[in-house]
Amino acid sequence: MKNILIVQNYNANKGDSSVALAMLTSLRARVESSDLSFSVTSYDPEKAACEYDVDASDFVVNLREIKLQSGWPRIVAAAKEGVWIIYAFIWALSCRYFRLRLPVPAFKKQTIDLYEHADVVVLPGGHFFTNLNSVIMNFSHFYAMLIAFAMRKRTMIYAQTVGPFFGIWQWPVRLMTTFVLRNVDVVTLREKGGLRYCRGVRKLQQTAEIVFAASTNEPLPQFVGELKQACSDEHQLVGFTIHHLYYKHFFNREQYRDIMAEIFRRIVDKYHATILIVPMEEAVHGGGDRPLAGEMIVQSGREGDIFVLEDELSPLVTASVIAATDLFIGTKTHSIVYGLKEGVPTISISYQDKSNQFMEMFGVRENAIDMKDLDADAFMVIFDRVFNSLALYRHKQEQALRHVKSLAENNNKLLLDLLYE
Repeated sequence: MKNILIVQNYNANKGDSSVALAMLTSLRARVESSDLSFSVTSYDPEKAACEYDVDASDFVVNLREIKLQSGWPRIVAAAKEGVWIIYAFIWALSCRYFRLRLPVPAFKKQTIDLYEHADVVVLPGGHFFTNLNSVIMNFSHFYAMLIAFAMRKRTMIYAQTVGPFFGIWQWPVRLMTTFVLRNVDVVTLREKGGLRYCRGVRKLQQTAEIVFAASTNEPLPQFVGELKQACSDEHQLVGFTIHHLYYKHFFNREQYRDIMAEIFRRIVDKYHATILIVPMEEAVHGGGDRPLAGEMIVQSGREGDIFVLEDELSPLVTASVIAATDLFIGTKTHSIVYGLKEGVPTISISYQDKSNQFMEMFGVRENAIDMKDLDADAFMVIFDRVFNSLALYRHKQEQALRHVKSLAENNNKLLLDLLYE
């Protein structure tokens, strides 16, 4: 039986979870599935094992305890990972060049065992190699692939976005990225923006985000069902996602809060809409995106017409919630994916060009605004156009889905080709 190891699954984020679920669902539906087994290295292995029904362990470089702890426990966790990083580099060199397997410490044995049993190691999208993420997170992704290279495993970068690179850490991150890209066997990109960083790649193909291929047919939570029922034809339900981290590249917290609050206020007042904010991040780290959403609602002064979905929902149920809205405004990447594939007229507030590229795939690029250019007046021009043409944009997105879904499925075709070659 062939084993596929999915690495660096950051399952505190619904987007990353939906990628793993979409991959596994598609692969398990294929005729070859009886000869396949799967495993995953994940931010939260217990949750991953339950949600994906696979063997799961920690990242090679595990940041979870460092993030969740404080004080001395955090220092101890950081020191423990630091010593492991040094030893792991020696371990990788010995394994690669001398074919010598040094002992593995007990707290990493389960992770290394998953690599041992893997036939292919896959790093799926998101956007992992970029300065939008911290240099520490990029380093974790780099080490995940370094161990695979050391063990001479077949490797694949799967439906990724590569870049952008900027700031004081751009060159270390770009060097790590280049090293990984030039040593993997197959690279697929989910949009064309990262092609310029892929010179010297062995096998490269532009595909599409794998979640575009996922099916969504989950029952709505009771609260959302009631909210939807309460919205008449004149009171549309407008879905929203915000980003509690990446706005910092463009605004300070107060600026972002005030812009979004003004947008909320205008949508409620002029269009008599009800707004539902859909969190895409678990509340495990300081509440995720919920605290900032709450500030925006209070600042808008329209607390009676704007709601935040408080329940921790699975990615598929979250997609069903977005599918139930009449118009959707996405900032988080995979929320935009959900809106587009479900045929909900979608507006993108794009913190990175990948979101614009996704909108272009569906023929609705005009309904995207770059976050750096975000203000209430510019946004409401787009909102007014979409709100008054819901049927048109729903039709355009539905018509585009078949082709985009086919591109998305190509990721798994290339993965299986690599597995069986």
